[in-house]
Amino acid sequence: MADNTPQRAPLVTGLLSDQIYTAIRADIVAGTLTPGERLVEAEMARSFGVSQAPVRDALRRLAHEGLVLQLPRRGTYVAELSDEQARRSYLVREALEAVAAREFCAHAPDDALDALQASVDRMFEASRAGDRPGVIEADVAFHRSVFELSGNPLLPRMWTLVEPVLRGFTAISNKVYFAEDEVARSHLPLLDVFRDRDAEKAARLAQEHVRVVWQRVDGEPGA
Repeated sequence: MADNTPQRAPLVTGLLSDQIYTAIRADIVAGTLTPGERLVEAEMARSFGVSQAPVRDALRRLAHEGLVLQLPRRGTYVAELSDEQARRSYLVREALEAVAAREFCAHAPDDALDALQASVDRMFEASRAGDRPGVIEADVAFHRSVFELSGNPLLPRMWTLVEPVLRGFTAISNKVYFAEDEVARSHLPLLDVFRDRDAEKAARLAQEHVRVVWQRVDGEPGA
């Protein structure tokens, strides 16, 4: 069986398990390591140039987050979301996006809007270039900025749970992105209410935005 383990840059000094955790997590979120793929400790340790102990510790942390599955006597695998898990995850994301929108309107600094505008601009640029991965990256960056610039220290930590779910639908994104610039245009109302600091309207629009994405993915009529 071919070894598809990504090539790794040398690790810098520091806690090895933290760096390995961050690297593996990034590969899962980016889709380099795909759902159902087996993660072999020995192979990963070789790719990082370390012993298996820090890899084992990193995989335990990822299992705790639900990003990998550790099955006794069968090995460790990148987790796959079932339809029901995905639906429930999107319900949680919908609620968190509303909280983040309210907090952003109440506490984000004025220059936080520049980050959101930049993400929308990148979405339009990527759309014009036919760069679908670029659209996805800018879309994720927009929502990440809302969480990180909300002024609520807990929300960036919550984002680390939301982002894999958001990216987990990239494989079926063609069902969501009907028109070239539809994703970019869908963020303009959010940008407007954030600029107006209308917390309740922002929360409502943030929920609707997430709901429409799920409806498209789920194939609900009229979505």
